[in-house]
Amino acid sequence: MRDAAALEPRLRRPRAYLNWLRANYELLTRAGTIRARPLKLTFDPTNFCQLRCPLCPTGARVQDRDRGRAQLHVFEHLMDEVGDYVFLIDFFNWGEPLLNERAEELVSMASRRRILTFLSSNLSIPMTDERVGRLVDSGLSQLIVSLDGATAETYGTYRRMGRFDLVIENMKRVLAARRERGVTYPRVNWQFLVFRFNEHEIGTVRRMAEDMGVDSVTFRAPFLDEGRVPLSEKDRAAVSSWAPTLVEFNRYDESSPAHTVLPPRPRCGWHYMSSAINWDGTVAPCCTVFEKRDDFGKLSGAGSDYMTVVNNDSYRAVRDSFAGRESKADGLVCLKCPTPFLMDYHSHLNRQILLYSSASVLDALRHPVRRFRARRARTNVLPAGAPAGELLDDDVDAATLRP
Repeated sequence: MRDAAALEPRLRRPRAYLNWLRANYELLTRAGTIRARPLKLTFDPTNFCQLRCPLCPTGARVQDRDRGRAQLHVFEHLMDEVGDYVFLIDFFNWGEPLLNERAEELVSMASRRRILTFLSSNLSIPMTDERVGRLVDSGLSQLIVSLDGATAETYGTYRRMGRFDLVIENMKRVLAARRERGVTYPRVNWQFLVFRFNEHEIGTVRRMAEDMGVDSVTFRAPFLDEGRVPLSEKDRAAVSSWAPTLVEFNRYDESSPAHTVLPPRPRCGWHYMSSAINWDGTVAPCCTVFEKRDDFGKLSGAGSDYMTVVNNDSYRAVRDSFAGRESKADGLVCLKCPTPFLMDYHSHLNRQILLYSSASVLDALRHPVRRFRARRARTNVLPAGAPAGELLDDDVDAATLRP
């Protein structure tokens, strides 16, 4: 609860909570056509990335989608349609979000609507002081920094072409800019994928994070799926030895808590509560789908059309198929779900909404004056149309695609 309160969540209007109930009702009844607006969105600012992480389709350069950056008007229209109902937005998926020079403006649009915002970055990019300031001023709730090592050597084993010293420096600069402004957001989370080659550094990472004043450290089990992207023989041999010996982080040890193999479910929470939206406005059924052929539709960026997309033939077909009704879902990716454990996404999402809403109520009761000041400060976020600042040179072996 304390970590949730630290993000300074704000209660939504009653319509958002009524919509939450409707989404769960439609999930339980396995409705084919839905009326509930999304509870959470994944919105990808770009599919560019400068790193070459070998297990990522972006890093491996196997994405078949054109590379580009999201346009503000697409997101603005999306917020006009569903922004009053969304509780959380992840501004990341298949690219390095900060390679969209207007990523902060996207975050700001959501923050002004009281939506909790999360941005995951490799942070291995040059940033001016102005850019760091815009990121802090955007109202971002949490900055997740992907940094899988306490040394440049271990970090570079997976985050290829990343610059360890630059990531550390940028983290320190974000924390310093936050202190200068007298604010506690964005909360900085150091995210560390635990491989066999870096598991010995877990204790060192904890100490480094504490010394820097990082708000939290998250250690996660990696997905060592050797079949999803093409690997060289050298990389295939390396990946086969990367499974951690620490059982809690080994998804491939049946005794491990991280080993989660679930059978297909009679419904998928993504079909009722969330979607992943690519930089070009195309809509994927979940965040793990990256090929163009698996898109379920596209936002026009010129009107209220999100609900039209999520009730189109593809969405209705997979909902009907999962519910055991007759459908024409043949060939749709959801019938051969690559990540069946994510079908329970609604359980995680419901817990998040309950936790953040409860934290907001309790904190408001305990610290009403502080909450008022925080609310007033967070409404003064980066306005749409603010100066965009620098963009890395688009020559683009240095700014392409990522995990």
